[in-house]
Amino acid sequence: MSFPSQMPLYTVITVAGLFTQSAVSVLIALVLGGLLRQYWRPFLRHWTWSWVALSVYAGAGASALVLAQWRPINDPLRLSLALAAGIGGYLQIAWLLLGTSELAFGRVLPERTTRWIIAAVSVAGAALVLAYSWDVTRTELLFTLRVSVRRAAAAVAFLIGGIAITRAPMIARGIGRRVVMLAFFGLSAQQVHFLVLTVSSAMRPRYAVYLASLAFVDVMLYVALAMGLVIWLLEEERQATMDAKARIEQIAYHDSLTGLPNRQLFLNQLGMALHHARRAGTMCAVLFLDLDRFKEVNDSLGHAVGDVVLKTVAERIRTTIRAEDSVTRLGGDEFAVLGSEILSPDDALLLTERITTALKKAIVVDGQELFVTTSLGISLFPGDATDPENLLKTADAAMYRAKAQGRDLVERYTHEARLAPRDQLDMESNLQEALDLRQLVLHYQPIVNTRSGQVRGVEALLRWNHPTRGLLGPLEFIPLAEATGAIVPVGEWVLRTACAQVQAWRHQGQTQLRATVNMSVRQLQHAELLPRVEETLADTLLPAECLELEITESVAMRSSGRAVDNLRAL
Repeated sequence: MSFPSQMPLYTVITVAGLFTQSAVSVLIALVLGGLLRQYWRPFLRHWTWSWVALSVYAGAGASALVLAQWRPINDPLRLSLALAAGIGGYLQIAWLLLGTSELAFGRVLPERTTRWIIAAVSVAGAALVLAYSWDVTRTELLFTLRVSVRRAAAAVAFLIGGIAITRAPMIARGIGRRVVMLAFFGLSAQQVHFLVLTVSSAMRPRYAVYLASLAFVDVMLYVALAMGLVIWLLEEERQATMDAKARIEQIAYHDSLTGLPNRQLFLNQLGMALHHARRAGTMCAVLFLDLDRFKEVNDSLGHAVGDVVLKTVAERIRTTIRAEDSVTRLGGDEFAVLGSEILSPDDALLLTERITTALKKAIVVDGQELFVTTSLGISLFPGDATDPENLLKTADAAMYRAKAQGRDLVERYTHEARLAPRDQLDMESNLQEALDLRQLVLHYQPIVNTRSGQVRGVEALLRWNHPTRGLLGPLEFIPLAEATGAIVPVGEWVLRTACAQVQAWRHQGQTQLRATVNMSVRQLQHAELLPRVEETLADTLLPAECLELEITESVAMRSSGRAVDNLRAL
């Protein structure tokens, strides 16, 4: 065995290029491994192994090329290096395609399937290297099997990788993705370019030095690919951070059910609108909306239906107001609308009319039509208030006044309206104590037979002996009791007290007396109504035929579901 004095120039360039590829591939594999540990993207695991395999392919190929200068093609050591290079080259393609598949389709192949693919590719690579390796006269065929086939497969793999990146579902689509995509397409074109120049043995000597230098072009493309991948993942991380921040801001400043701005964001928008109105000399309007009897919808039809109603109302208001206006859900069934650049109170009334008209249309839920009305209060800047908080409070006060006057009404803010919410809060607090402090009293109105002139019964009339406001009639506190739910214990007290009193009069000789007690919708909807009535009759010893439960026409119209069942049972 003799050693050549020197290798041809193209061989030296080729060997240097392959060893450089091997070293760069190791560095890229280390970078990908670091990215894998940090981001844990499944495709990075396969791509890391792909560049490890490429390092083996390039390093073993360069070593085999050096040995080729003084050892025959079937030399065991040279053949071993060729075998390592062949297997490494095809494994590089296999792992590249596996990672690309996961990147493009977002699905990770089962580990067992991956192992079978790697094993099959390894066997195929070894077979292509070992084929005709004993025949030293078949150099052209050996070149085709060991180099050209692998180059063609690599060209297809890099092309698929580039296409996959263009279609991959990624968060960020910035510079990094484009660099990686172009590097893949460049590597694919590079393999095709090499194949075209080596299509025949006659052309290879002519372009030997040029072909050898192409290895360094591969190196530059590999480096560009690695840098692009790092930039791409950093861009994705930055975009993910920005998206998370946006989601946090969405949660912090928007209502989760309707997606509308919440109170804080609405006040910020209102503050900016007031600033602009001061400079422009215009007005702003705040509309405070409260859905009438929404709690009855929730209680009778369920919260799921109530949520549909709220979302529908929110969407109708949003599509009714102008682009420069804003709407918020303040909580529960309360909404507020900001009317910007209002030139006169009439503009606010027109906006109000559009909203109330839109809300009066039927809401269809599971084939059932629901009709929603709203009590609405209007407050104007600068006449009623000059800052966001007070503007919202005055609109709220006007809304309470609208609700107190019969609901489904619109009220402009006045000084008297501002006192209404405070009075209502005081009344609500005092009403909770009225039963315990025995401030509720019953007056009995005789029911007389017009023919005989005989008193046949009495109707129980509830009054509240308020400690500071004197004797209050039912219209002054019953609506509040219904709204807060206090009507149920109050109603039970009225029923028990009236039955006991009538039974006492019956024992005194008024055996013809009957008790008449009024019922509210909330009482009719209560699950324990029938047991409570039976218990009251049993405790007071009043015969059932001596008790009349009276409901008004409006109560009957609003009764549904459990209320109807209770009426039938009674």
